[in-house]
Amino acid sequence: MPMSKNKKILMMLAKGGASQSDIAAALHVSKRDVSTAAKAMREHDLTFDAVSSMDAGVVDELFFPKERRKSNDAYLQPDMEALVERKKKSRKLPVKLFWIEYCERAAAEGRLAYAYQTFCEMFAEKAEKMDATRHFVHEAGAKCYIDWAGDTASLTDKLTGAKTKVYVLVVTLPFSGKFWAEGFCGMGQKPWQEGHMHAFEEFCGVPRMWVPDNAATATDRTNIPRVTLVNREYERFAEHYGAAIVPARVRKPRDKSVAESCVDLVEQWIIGPAVEMTFYTIGEFNEFCAERTAWLNSRPFSAKDGSRESVFKEEECMHLEPLPAERYEMCEWRSAKVAPDYHVKCTSSHLTWNGQLGQMRS
Repeated sequence: MPMSKNKKILMMLAKGGASQSDIAAALHVSKRDVSTAAKAMREHDLTFDAVSSMDAGVVDELFFPKERRKSNDAYLQPDMEALVERKKKSRKLPVKLFWIEYCERAAAEGRLAYAYQTFCEMFAEKAEKMDATRHFVHEAGAKCYIDWAGDTASLTDKLTGAKTKVYVLVVTLPFSGKFWAEGFCGMGQKPWQEGHMHAFEEFCGVPRMWVPDNAATATDRTNIPRVTLVNREYERFAEHYGAAIVPARVRKPRDKSVAESCVDLVEQWIIGPAVEMTFYTIGEFNEFCAERTAWLNSRPFSAKDGSRESVFKEEECMHLEPLPAERYEMCEWRSAKVAPDYHVKCTSSHLTWNGQLGQMRS
């Protein structure tokens, strides 16, 4: 039998060592639920062994009798079923918009309106009954999401005033929500890998699984239906870090909802303001980007205690895999055409090699 929410709360309270706020955050429940469970523990003098030996259904029935929300004629009752259907059709619609519309309608009819928190609880309860949501339970340090932001910033040439696009890569840890954002002048394999390396160095560790979007730098496009192949160069890069790559499904944004929300955050608070500013070098833009990223990570949550940074430091950083001893050495693969004299010449910034003579000079 799956353990109920109430039994999990009781067992964590009985075990001790964690505050009510910590338990609420760990189990993704409201502080009100934890407070109710703590009250039940005090009233019935419950112990860890007693709770663990009980069936989940018995725990719910004995200590948490479900009280139906009594309808009050003074309050306007929202049509939650219709609102859930609207949300299913357009996931971008915020619940707060529904609440504002509801408050306006209640004021027009001269009736009271429920508080926003109560409205959200009613909405979540109806959504669960209508099977509208399935929440991912993320494990600390297990995975990260990688995606390019849809919006772009720009660099300005001092002499000509010409604009060059800046593409922003976002790497997100879904457990804590901590993320890294960095701008590049291209979306090729090199900036893709550099963004990963800088993010992992910022996190001081590596997640065991990487979930990239289906960008060309991450996956090979194939004609085989429902098959996504990982780009070979990207696969070598992941092998160096001892990580697995599991690309997100095509056109399934809810598979990476945390990444989508972080990308929205970057577009609103970093790229949006950057569009109104002038940057002459990519270094200037990334300095601004790093400052904003640090601020967003340390900004307190609106619905629970702590911040992305505090949750990362207290609960997630110790679960990441260690960084490799050496950085990954990026290379560029090219096919050479043999000249009529059977020579193949390879030139880079470090060395020049003559294939026939077998000579190499730096």
